[in-house]
Amino acid sequence: MQDSAKYTDTLGQTAGNVLETLKAAGGDATSWDLKLKLHLSSSALYMALGWLAAERKIELYPKELNFRVVLADKN
Repeated sequence: MQDSAKYTDTLGQTAGNVLETLKAAGGDATSWDLKLKLHLSSSALYMALGWLAAERKIELYPKELNFRVVLADKN
């Protein structure tokens, strides 16, 4: 059980890093750009995006093979 608690902390930190990167980018970026800038696996990125979307901190829009990720207060 300890391992899952540790990963939840890591996931929360990753979500925070995604938010900070989005703010630095003007509140809008593609999922691919976030993956490259933060050096994340696809799994880690999409779990963090799901976390942020569930908290309504971001909105996701399909864009070709990726997603456009927008800060919720930016819309």
